[in-house]
Amino acid sequence: MTELLWAVVVGVAILLALVLIARFIGSRRARPAFETRPLPDSYLGPYEARMDELRSMFVNNPREAVAGAKQLVDDMTMRMGYPARMTDRERLTDMAAVDRRHADRYRSGVELKPDSTTEEMRRVLQSYLDLGRELLGRKEPTAEADSRRQIAG
Repeated sequence: MTELLWAVVVGVAILLALVLIARFIGSRRARPAFETRPLPDSYLGPYEARMDELRSMFVNNPREAVAGAKQLVDDMTMRMGYPARMTDRERLTDMAAVDRRHADRYRSGVELKPDSTTEEMRRVLQSYLDLGRELLGRKEPTAEADSRRQIAG
């Protein structure tokens, strides 16, 4: 009877140790190994203009518009400090480590199939453009905001 009790205790201890190890590994992956920064103000206007061009382009060239939107988002993230990656899955992992909502928007484009309908491509384009707008919203602090921060301590 005591042997069975010891076996149960050892089994629970091993299970608990495995759960703790898995949680530790998961928490290490959740933190990005890079720092992101806001886009400089000088890029905001050209990026907004490009998003408008892509939206207009969609009517006649939906696939090209979606590809252009993905390329635009990739360029924006690289300028923000995300590492240059070879695969979409790696980029998606990096985005998820910084902001899960951005990763969800990016994922819709990654999952687009070559035989997708125009409506599916429209949704993906909208996701990319929404992500681009969110990335544009992360502006550098102005000198006034910077001075307020210094005053506040």
